[in-house]
Amino acid sequence: MAKQSITNVATKIVDLLTPLNSEERQRVVQGALTLLGEGQIALPQKAGLESDKDSAEQIEGISPRANVWLRQNGLTLNNLEQVFHIDDGKIELIASEIPGKDNKAKTLNIYILAGVSQFLLSGDASFDDKTARTSCKNIGCYNSANHAVYLGDRGNKMTGSKDQGWKLTVPGLTSGALLIKEITKGA
Repeated sequence: MAKQSITNVATKIVDLLTPLNSEERQRVVQGALTLLGEGQIALPQKAGLESDKDSAEQIEGISPRANVWLRQNGLTLNNLEQVFHIDDGKIELIASEIPGKDNKAKTLNIYILAGVSQFLLSGDASFDDKTARTSCKNIGCYNSANHAVYLGDRGNKMTGSKDQGWKLTVPGLTSGALLIKEITKGA
């Protein structure tokens, strides 16, 4: 076989790789090198914000903003399905166990997950107290005598009130991602 110039080979490879997305291109190149007996090459990590062409598939029923948040936090549909039931434009908390050493910690975590569920649905992390309170009752951590006191120790993770409703802050959304990972770490 006649020796070809590097430019010609590169041009042919580029022509073959052009229709593929970034991840597929990297897999093809890695596979070709493996077949040639070359060692593994370190593939670059994907950036937090990717172009639509190279980004992971959008999860149906999840807001565009939340899809970006999911990718940035390394969360998958499988993670979500272990914590939430997603169906017909509704997202419901279904996790049977909520992390927390006591009812106070569990209550605050449920409120964070209530905000995450609304963020997933609409791209806005605002939620009403009644929904979160009902989830606390369902999980078994609701303490009528101390519930308001628990919420007074919410820190910087959410703002609002029982009457006006609540909204997660950026630290609250970050905590939500960590909670989902903790709940699903064995799944």
